[in-house]
Amino acid sequence: MKGVPFTREIPPDHLFTSANHKEAAARLEYSVQHRQFCLLTGEAGMGKSTAVRALVHQLDPIHYRYLYLCDSSLTPKLFYREVLQCFGIQPAFRSTEAKRQYQSLMLDIYENEKKIPVIILDEAHHFSESMLQELRFILNFREDSMSPLSLIIVGQQSLRNQLKVKHLEAIDQRIQMRYQVVALTEQETAEYIRHQLKAVQTAHDIFSEEAIQAIYTFSQGVPRKINTLCSQSLMDAYLQEKAIVGESHVQRAMNEMG
Repeated sequence: MKGVPFTREIPPDHLFTSANHKEAAARLEYSVQHRQFCLLTGEAGMGKSTAVRALVHQLDPIHYRYLYLCDSSLTPKLFYREVLQCFGIQPAFRSTEAKRQYQSLMLDIYENEKKIPVIILDEAHHFSESMLQELRFILNFREDSMSPLSLIIVGQQSLRNQLKVKHLEAIDQRIQMRYQVVALTEQETAEYIRHQLKAVQTAHDIFSEEAIQAIYTFSQGVPRKINTLCSQSLMDAYLQEKAIVGESHVQRAMNEMG
């Protein structure tokens, strides 16, 4: 191998794309191009951050300026400060003035620089109610008649339910694009494992069909679980000086993982 497979460090242009992830990528790209408010959800380990990485990788700096924030304790005040600082502006001390700075900045990037600002907020299922409420004002420009930016919020499935409550209905109604990332199928799991090995130039298939089937049964197609189980199985086969990862190696790895 020319590298370590089943890690998060694979370059974006070598990422595996299932049918579900291709659709997620297409929806994200459309949302960015048309300055939409997008909601991307999925349970832990499904590959939401991977989809975001792929999106960011293809954003042309000639046409876009982006900011990615991953902070489960993000507050409205911290949001405006982070955005302003990221784009080279010293935030005002007063929150109301910082909001005006933010609005001026977004409009300046869009109208004068001729670029689309893209703001991605991850771990949004942990946001406080005040932060969720603030999304409405983050998108409010010129009496709510236009939006110069694309806002993408990313979180677990529970975020969808949070936004369905009555007092957050105004936020939920503003979402123009939404997509749920789901697990890989059994066939995609096999393709994913082979893709990961090919990405590090493995000479041949080293997981038996039985091993792959066992991995899918245990992981249920969740990429993060697949990565962990494959890494553990590879190590077990290596320590036993075996050229092929078999079902027994996967079983021992599963026992280690509980």
